[in-house]
Formats: sequence, C-alpha cells, structure tokens
Amino acid sequence: MTDLAPEPAATYVQVALNLPLRREFTYVLPNGVAARPGNRVRVNFHGRGLGGVVTAVSASTDLPPAKVKPIEAVLDADLLLPPSLLELARRMAATYGCSLGEALDATLPAVAKRRGQRRIPHLEVKAPHDLAMQAVLELEEKHQAQSRVLRTVLEFGGPMPVLDVRRRTATSDSPWQTLVKHGLLKRVMIAEELEELVPAIEEAAVRHELNEHQRAAVAKVDESVAAGAHRTFLLHGVTGSGKTEVYLRILEEVRKRNRSAIVLVPEISLTPQTVGRFASRFPDVAVLHSGLTDAERGRQWQRLLQGRSKVVVGARSALFAPVQDLGLIVVDEEHETSFKQDSTPRYHAREMAIVRGEIEKAVVVLGSATPTLESIGKARRGVYELLTLPQRAGAGRLPKILVQDLRGEPKEVRRAGVVLSRTLLVLMEERLKARDQVLLFLNRRGYSPVLLCPGCGEAVKCESCSVSMTWHVRRGRLVCHWCCREKRRPEICPSCQQPGMHELGVGTERLEQAVKDRFPEAIVARMDADTMAERGAHERVLSAFRKKHIDVLIGTQMIAKGLDFPDVTLVGVVSADTGLFVPDYRAAERTFQLLHQVAGRAGRGEKAGTVVIQTFCPDNYAVEAAAKNDYDSFVQQELVFRKLTGYPPFSRLLRVLAEARAESEAQKLLQEAVVPLRGMADVEVLGPAPAVIAKVKDHWRWHMLVKCFQPASFQRAMAAIGTVEDLGTRTCRVTLDVDPSSLM
Repeated sequence: MTDLAPEPAATYVQVALNLPLRREFTYVLPNGVAARPGNRVRVNFHGRGLGGVVTAVSASTDLPPAKVKPIEAVLDADLLLPPSLLELARRMAATYGCSLGEALDATLPAVAKRRGQRRIPHLEVKAPHDLAMQAVLELEEKHQAQSRVLRTVLEFGGPMPVLDVRRRTATSDSPWQTLVKHGLLKRVMIAEELEELVPAIEEAAVRHELNEHQRAAVAKVDESVAAGAHRTFLLHGVTGSGKTEVYLRILEEVRKRNRSAIVLVPEISLTPQTVGRFASRFPDVAVLHSGLTDAERGRQWQRLLQGRSKVVVGARSALFAPVQDLGLIVVDEEHETSFKQDSTPRYHAREMAIVRGEIEKAVVVLGSATPTLESIGKARRGVYELLTLPQRAGAGRLPKILVQDLRGEPKEVRRAGVVLSRTLLVLMEERLKARDQVLLFLNRRGYSPVLLCPGCGEAVKCESCSVSMTWHVRRGRLVCHWCCREKRRPEICPSCQQPGMHELGVGTERLEQAVKDRFPEAIVARMDADTMAERGAHERVLSAFRKKHIDVLIGTQMIAKGLDFPDVTLVGVVSADTGLFVPDYRAAERTFQLLHQVAGRAGRGEKAGTVVIQTFCPDNYAVEAAAKNDYDSFVQQELVFRKLTGYPPFSRLLRVLAEARAESEAQKLLQEAVVPLRGMADVEVLGPAPAVIAKVKDHWRWHMLVKCFQPASFQRAMAAIGTVEDLGTRTCRVTLDVDPSSLM
C-alpha cells in the first residue's frame, strides 16, 4: 500500500475591498492558483461577488482554516500594482481617513477593474431629431429626469457613455432605460477606438534659449536628479516666465538617466496644450484624464505598466500612473483646487505627489505664479527649496492693469447689472479693429444667477436645495447647479403672484449675448460647462482660437490659467467680486489667484497686453494686490488674517459633514461626535452648525470644523472622531474631509 502524497500547504492572502471598512480580509488561494501583492482578485463577501486587491500573501493564518473562504478568481495575473503604489495607497488611507481598499480603488483605472471589458454601453438618439426635441419639452413637466437625459444625449451629438450620462444629469439608470423602452434612445455597445496620441503640430514647444533665472532653476533641480535623491522644489514664477520650458529641460535630464516622469495639470482644458508641448520633445508620452473613455485610459495605463511609455501627462488621477523607475513629478499650477478630490478618498494630489516622491526617491517640482500660503510658507521655512522666475521669458512683458470701479457706471446700467463697462468697451473696440484677440473672464455660467420678483423680493429657489436657480436662456430653463433639477421660467412670482420676474446678475451666457449685440462683426465663442458638454469641444475651441478663427473668447475659470496665446492683447475680468464674499476663509486667496492668473493671459507674445478688472470693491486688498501684480504684499496681509483666525497655514483642518432627510438626525449625530473633541489641547472646534448650503437633494446638511494646531493634536482629533463607518447610520451619511478645499 503506497503512502498518499501530502496535501500542498494552503496559501492565504489579505484582500483590501473597496468598502468603508478599515480592515483587510483573509481568503485562501485554491490549489494551483497563485497571487502576489498587487493582483486584483474577485471574492465572495457576505454573498456578494466583489473585486479587491491582494495586499499580502502568507503560509498561515490565525483564523480557523475551515472558516476561510477561497478567492473566486485572480482577475488578471499580469496586472500587478507596483509596491510603490501599494505603499502610496496605505499612506493615503492613513492621512485621509479612508479604507485601504478605497485608496487602492483610486489608483486603478476602470478598465483594470473590469477584466476584458473592451465594449462599454453607450446611448444614442434613436428617434428622428425633431421628434426627440419635441419629446424633451413634453417630458419636462412630469418626467424631468428623462427630459434631462434625452437632451444631454442630443447635445452630445453622438453615442455617449452611459456613465457619462448619469454623471452629467445626476440621474440613475431608470430614466434612460425608460427612454430606450419607448424608442427615443438606443443602447449600443461600442468598442472604443484606441489610436496612439497624435499631438497637434501647433501645440509643439519651440525650444527657447533660457534666461539666467531659468538656467539657475534647471541646474538646482538637476543636482537632485543626478543624486537620485528626493527633494521638493517650489518654482514660483510670474505668469509667462517660462515654467513649462524649465519642466521640459529638467525632464530631458531625467530621461537621459532612463527614469520616468509624471506631469500633473489641473484642468482637462489644459491637457491637450500641455500634452502637445511634452509630446513634441518626448515621443513616449501617455495621457490620462477624465475626458478619456475607460478603454482609452486602460490602454494608456497598460503602456505605462509595460514600460512602453516613460512620461505621463494628465489631471489629478495621473498621479497613480504605474510608471517604472520614477524620477520626477511636476505639479503645474500647484495652487489649483481641482487637485483636491471631492469624493472618497478625498486626497490632495499635490500632497500625495510629495509622498510618492519620498517613496520612490523622485524629485518633485511644484510650479505656480500664485503658490498657496501653505506652499510658500514651507518654502520660506526650508521644507521646500524655493526657485524664482521673476521676469517673463522672451519678448513677453507683464500687462498694464486697469481697475474699473463699477460704482462710477451710470445708475440705470448698474441697476440692470453691469456687463461691460465703458472703459472695457472702448478697449475692445480698439483691439478688434487691430485684429487682436480678446479674452473675457466671468466665473459664473448661465444667463442670470438669480430670477427675482421686483414686488416681494423673493428669488426662485430649487425645491430640493437651499439655493437660487440659475436662468439659462439657450436651454430656456431655470437650473439648479447643485442637483441639476430644471423647471420652466414662471410668468408670475410663485410667492406674491406679481407678473414680471427680474433677471439679477450676469453669467457667461448673458455676457456672450452682450458682446454679440455690441460687436456684431466679431466672432465670439464661449467656454463653460454648458458649451463644453460635447466630447472634444475643449480641443476644437482652443485650436480655433489659436488659429485666430475666434476674436473674443468668453469663459469661466477653464480659460483662466495655463493657456498661451500670443495675440491676446486684452483681458477683461467682468466681475472680480464673484468669489470675494463667499463664506470661506480662502475667498480672498482664490480671488487674488484667479485675477492674477487671468491677467497673465495678456501680453505673452511681442504685443503689449492690457487687463481691465471690473469691480465694486477696488479697495479690497486682494483686488489691489492683483492690480499691482504684487504677490508678496497679498501674502503678507492674508497671513495676518489667517494668524488672527487660526486658519491654515497656522492650523490643519478636519471637516465632518452629516447629511440626512431629517435635519434633527444630522444635527444630533454631530452633537454626539463633537463630545470627545471638546477641551482637547491644541484643538478648536467650530460648530456643529448648518452647512452654508443647508439642503442639497432633499438632504439636510450639518457640519463641524476642527482646527488642529499641532501634528500631535491632528492625530488625536482623527482618532477621537473615529471612522466614517463608526459615525454614519443607515439614514445619515457622514463625510470626513481632511484639509478641505471648500467649506460650502
């Protein structure tokens, strides 16, 4: 009788799941199946099949082996997250109070999470165009979500991914499924085209001779690159000082050493221009941003994972690109709030870029004309190394800035809402006659932000949110910019029944109409969330503007930074006050940054530039400093305010937000959560109190703000608050936001 062969020893794996649970779960690998840390697997979790990431492999477990479930499948043995990204996810989870599974989920593109999915569901219009347009109007009253979905697909102009439809319309699957059932839409599965990135010729970066300040900056960073040591540099350069050329020269040194690089830009609208500049010098550029389809993003991700691309350019999520032997991370426009993720995990890409640099011994360069107070403070204390570019590169000169006090405009014009002041109109006429180009900036979309009754003074408000609805003429609807709810314009006041509603304030749509009325010969284009809904719209408008097919470009903050057009000689800031009185401690800083960045779009070529800043508050220190191009004086005054009030950089903030259908439930939950924080050393608590926007999507919102004045007190406060799953209930959602970018 022969001896039976011993059974092979079991192999156990720790799996992190994308759930708000601060622990990992043990599973066993079936015989013949192998997995390594970084592999994606599918497991059974309480009867549900879930995807997760293996974080550790071991030969034993403390659990009873009979109770350990086997993993169902290794989703892709070849798809392995590098150890550096696993470590980055761990650090992110610890810093931002999320689970490791949630942090790991942020590092993977959607295509990697859904093995083999090359064809993704799209919606396209099935009914004739006229019939579909008629259906949009008919559905609006009783089935508003369906109306919104149908109109969005119509405006997109082609098959639109279902996920994009849901995101843009704030709806579930039900509305589009009903439209498909009734024959208005058609669901189609489309395999996306996966062409190589071909940068536009006009976006190529011409190699310029460096000035002495640029040479000094490049030399300093190159020392750290050559030493293979981590160091964080803050490149503070005035607008048009040639920061991109500095990045390119540093990248040349990085590539000579066969190391990789990540370049982060804040806006999707900047990506084509930045990609073009980098791709014209480096043939192995990959691009990652939210405008790509899942399949496109997955293809770029695979190129990076396989080492076929060594340079990645993209928005926030490009930080997690699986590049090998990382040598450089550039965070361009480091002050931008879009680097802060507004959903779990609520990380800040700038801070996590520095962490990844530490992990991989890579150099990090933060660039901005208006660094945040936190960054400039760290540079002055020696935490970062400060590099300065005090003058414009080449023939560019800083523009002449005029502050137009709107209080001096005629009374009847002010009453109607000042759109274009007399000064700005005269200068626009001059520039358009000379065939120069004009940029007009207004950080508010729609036609009019408020529809007001002149009798009782009541504004038309959203029924689901505690905000006024914005009037959109092109759409012919009032729209809530928080929940996407729409309704027709009332002929009479809903409160007092008086006819004749008054349009109060100015949005980009109203500004566009005013420019067209005043300058009928000019070709005018608008860039905001309403006009950029169609895929590829950013690239088309910016390309047309570069080719001088557009005379006047109107836009929100997507035109305010990073764009370089040598024929723009006039920039008009239509309302400098839009964000000045928002109840947020960063209001003055953001206003200064926007004004400074917008002003920097003028005079970037050989032609001199002029900027007109229209404001009702010309004496405000943020406006005054922007008008003088005086960053240092603004920082000095703002630091006085921050120190007196105990806000960053003199503290670190935690915001806890509770949302529930019953206001009392949200209030009670936070009143209990705040108890352990009271009396804690080096901690100050504001609230709990109703949030600035007290109701969104029929949910009441309460929040509290925790100021931590020492690193140790920050850790104590995080521990005292507990985790989101500890705080939240089935009917009350809780959000923990570390270093919040918005207090709204």
